[in-house]
Amino acid sequence: MSSPETLTRKLLEDWLAEARVEFHTCDQCPGLHLPILQDIEGVIDSRLFLEPWGLLLTTELEIRPMALLPLAADLGRLCMDYPTLKMFQDVVDDATPQLVVASPQLGAAGLTLEQFATFVGTTVAATRKVAEECLQLNYLFAPADPSLTPGSHALH
Repeated sequence: MSSPETLTRKLLEDWLAEARVEFHTCDQCPGLHLPILQDIEGVIDSRLFLEPWGLLLTTELEIRPMALLPLAADLGRLCMDYPTLKMFQDVVDDATPQLVVASPQLGAAGLTLEQFATFVGTTVAATRKVAEECLQLNYLFAPADPSLTPGSHALH
């Protein structure tokens, strides 16, 4: 078993590369952007942040404004079904409402590559399940149903 290493941004970048998890950086935030969840409809962004106490992996999902109340009512159940995730609604006046899905990993004393890979893998898998469930419940923005496009024979 390897010994825990002190977390640095360079170490996280090396571990992500070793685990074959694609990432990129931007000039707007200190996070490492993880496109691994971008293929899910409704996902805005997914980022890994290095904090003084450890790691925080967050994913923002775009909520349909009409789904704010149903999602708020269902949030307790979602949090119980996915105990390793923290979830909350983020509603800002000039932006589309979001469901923020996050998972912390304490690591001030250091982490091993195995612990890091397990954290990222389990968080991504659980976040994917939450996003898919929210899509099924019609909480998130999704592509229009092709059967309801103009000229179709679907009933209103």
